[in-house]
Amino acid sequence: MSTPLQTVKSVHGDKAALVDKLLPLADRHSDETEAEFKERLLRISNQKLLRMLDRVEDVKARFGSREALVDKIVAFETAGKGDADRRQKLLTLSIGRLVDLHDVLAKRA
Repeated sequence: MSTPLQTVKSVHGDKAALVDKLLPLADRHSDETEAEFKERLLRISNQKLLRMLDRVEDVKARFGSREALVDKIVAFETAGKGDADRRQKLLTLSIGRLVDLHDVLAKRA
């Protein structure tokens, strides 16, 4: 079993390359510049960065986009009728929370 540092070095080369891969995929605060966002990501642990990348790639593979995931959750919750307010609220949640919520709702259905 390799450590997160070993995984980052073997798969991505270094932490900066992993962060560069995450920049266009991860959600950033609306008042945050690209440079501030990159600096914030560089301070995050390797393990968390790897987990973030896995989640983003999982969402892309399973649903296509974050918006498609939110649409599926709204469909589960409202029996296909849709709810614009609920959709807007869900769009503010992190990808991790959205995936967890979808998985719980899918098990119930």
